[in-house]
Amino acid sequence: MGRSSMSTCENGPVAASPEAPPPSALVSFRAWLGGAPLSQPTHLALGLVLPMMLVVANAYRVAGFTIDDAYISFRYARNFAEGHGLVYNLGERVEGYTNFLWTVLLGVFATLGARPEITAKVLGVVCACASLVPVYRIARRLAPLGWSPCLATWLCASSFLQTGYAVFGLESPLFVLLVLLGTDRFLIEAHDDADVFPWSGPLFALAALTRPEAPLFLLLLYVWHPDQPFSRRSLTRLATFAVPVLAHLAFRRLYYGGFFPNTLTAKTGDMNQQLHGGLDYLRRYAMHAGPALWAGIAAIVVFVVRKRRDGLAVAAIALTFGLYVLLVGGDWMPYYRFLAPAEPFAFLLIDAVVRTVAERRERAVALAVALFMILVGFTRVGSLRQAQRDIFEKDKAFWDDAGGRTAAWLSARGNPGPVAIADIGYVGYATGFPVVDMLGLLAPEIARLPGGYTNKTGAGYADAIFARDPRYVVIISSTVDCKSPTVPSSRTLHASSELRTQFVVAEPIKLRNGGAWCIFERKSGAETRPAPR
Repeated sequence: MGRSSMSTCENGPVAASPEAPPPSALVSFRAWLGGAPLSQPTHLALGLVLPMMLVVANAYRVAGFTIDDAYISFRYARNFAEGHGLVYNLGERVEGYTNFLWTVLLGVFATLGARPEITAKVLGVVCACASLVPVYRIARRLAPLGWSPCLATWLCASSFLQTGYAVFGLESPLFVLLVLLGTDRFLIEAHDDADVFPWSGPLFALAALTRPEAPLFLLLLYVWHPDQPFSRRSLTRLATFAVPVLAHLAFRRLYYGGFFPNTLTAKTGDMNQQLHGGLDYLRRYAMHAGPALWAGIAAIVVFVVRKRRDGLAVAAIALTFGLYVLLVGGDWMPYYRFLAPAEPFAFLLIDAVVRTVAERRERAVALAVALFMILVGFTRVGSLRQAQRDIFEKDKAFWDDAGGRTAAWLSARGNPGPVAIADIGYVGYATGFPVVDMLGLLAPEIARLPGGYTNKTGAGYADAIFARDPRYVVIISSTVDCKSPTVPSSRTLHASSELRTQFVVAEPIKLRNGGAWCIFERKSGAETRPAPR
């Protein structure tokens, strides 16, 4: 009864304890308290079905919010459905997205009459629920299910990154599902002597078409589970991965004129800024995640001691993706969306060590684990509820106020001229106006300027903006008089002679929490006061 259920062997899943009941057996609550393992139906109910229900419930609580960047893909999808191609501005072929497969899927549904903003939420919830299946399977591989139910699925279901971003419109849930399916399949193939088809190859190819980080996951699995490099299975896996990825690269080169998305250039360029931002990003996430992460660190030690390659592969994915986020600097979105692909792997580590210790059922150890899990439960519920409140009270309130009212004013104006704006998502989607992207996601000439993301505002920046002949320029100001621009792009344009001499303040969108989004309009159509000096 005191022996651990985690295998010490290097490869392969481990059979359950001989005392485990057959899958169809039912275990009473009293027998379970006495140490009897849970039956397979009970494991499925507690470890998979109930967590799926919790995913849906938590997603529903925040389904009314859509992140601003999601509207970029929505506009590409709408233009695709209307026959204009994968473009944001008609006639401009710029790859201002990094989620090809997601955008195409939304476009395909849009051709059938579905609205991208609704399709994205439905697909997101489906993917978030489906992701629990490979999490459950991998957890069972790392530590066979016996007395304690699967914990990793509950951690996913109580994560704001997994449940909130399921309905925020981004590609995160699809990418997480594909990398988890690919990982689960790879581990099966690595331990299966049969000549099975390596479905992990096409699964990771689909993941790579969804997000560019997918090859990192496959590489780490190869490092920790080296297959014979020239075996038929390995070559087939690499071929089925490489062919779709290379085909997409060829499409990108022919259609957009480059092998890399313009967003890569726009979002990089200052390693010092990226490292400082990434370090702060990881620090704040660790505070949000709480004490559960310490159990993950303990699991890494266990897998090193026991020489478990599958566990070390999972640990390497979680740690290496964290390092990747550090190098790229994270992103601006609330509650650490960039770490969503790494989170389930961290949860699998936590699950493995907690259940392995719990299976020993020693009184003192069981008490310590119970107290630790109570602490984890309280902190996770508190963090999740706080995040859900913040999304509505802060993020949704702000974007409805700023982006929503700006889009409404522009739409009512009746002059669909180009809009120079930094936050291009909802305003661009709602108005349909041509957009001059002040951050360079849609403007290669700005993306190539020196500096990091949002800071490419040196020599040549204002000229690049005004060369696109915007009718409107949206300046973010800390004051309603529009004289105190805040972000670098707004400060640079506000100080330019072109704005002072050719534009007037048409409408200051006063924000409820202070400041304003100031809409400047070319003087030829101005009906209000001159621009402030």
